[in-house]
Amino acid sequence: MKLSILIPMYNAATYIGNCLNSIINQGLLKEEFEVIIMDDGSTDNCADIVCNYLINNENFTLYRETNSGSDSTRNKLLKYAKGDYIYFLDADDYLAYNSLKSILDYAVKNELDFIGFDTLKTKKLDHFDVKFDKDKPSASPIINGLQFLKENRHLRHEVWWYLLKRDLILSNEIRFDSNGNNSDVVFTVKSILKAERLLYYPITIHRYLQTPSSVMRDKSVSNKRKLIDSMFNMIISYSKLINSIEHETLEHKSAIIDNLKFRRDVFVFFNIMNIIREKYSKIDVVERLKQLSKVKAYPIKHFTQDHYKSLKYIVLNGVVNNKTLLKSMVALKNIFFKST
Repeated sequence: MKLSILIPMYNAATYIGNCLNSIINQGLLKEEFEVIIMDDGSTDNCADIVCNYLINNENFTLYRETNSGSDSTRNKLLKYAKGDYIYFLDADDYLAYNSLKSILDYAVKNELDFIGFDTLKTKKLDHFDVKFDKDKPSASPIINGLQFLKENRHLRHEVWWYLLKRDLILSNEIRFDSNGNNSDVVFTVKSILKAERLLYYPITIHRYLQTPSSVMRDKSVSNKRKLIDSMFNMIISYSKLINSIEHETLEHKSAIIDNLKFRRDVFVFFNIMNIIREKYSKIDVVERLKQLSKVKAYPIKHFTQDHYKSLKYIVLNGVVNNKTLLKSMVALKNIFFKST
């Protein structure tokens, strides 16, 4: 079997049908791929909708579990996968029709470990046409993951922009950290680090649906804090990965570490700003700065580069790096501003 498409699902009744329809319309033979859906304790009827697809699609499988989070669910999905290649797709997203086959065939023909492609943000459920960018080449040269990390400072971390060889994951014991909803960041970097044959194909296949009910758009204080905490946990894991790379002998190590630290410090800066905005206590802030310092992610040293080198960000970065001033800001905000 060539491909396993793995879908974690939670309360996706509105969108899962569109997602599965897009997969069916990929020009792939049923014996070439499987679709494994894991219902993570949904309270709507999305599982019933999936069951209707199982009737005529024997290569579709549905598993159910209690709510454990997307990253834990992805690890469980990996255990069931049998395909030579793995693709993770969120239940509310979808794919352009007749696009995945060409990418998969290209990966198989060229014995790739990793093949990336583009995504399109949309609010519509019917952007099924493949989008070609005439100004981009048909495909990048095949390189190893170390070269790719050196050349791509603004690396995307989401798992839905690439296919990945299953043997690469198994042989290197790459898994998602079950400490939040952002562990695809570390998963992606670890996978690229181990890829010997990697290619980026600039074709817009994936459709990133901008849904009103998205967790990222939930403005409640509890959800905002959940996202902040999840991002913080990812930063700690990301920093530990960077620190481990510093002790390895790798080609392009200096450039890779510089790029990863830049991306990490972008996460750290905005995470701290959000912590202040959401009125975390001074005790919480002090503890988090201590944890960041322990993994060498604070003070922030690599942030004010590229489009973050303006006077605004230089000043704000200076404030964030001043513990005394930062604690004073937190205390004043908590006194004079109410939560919304």
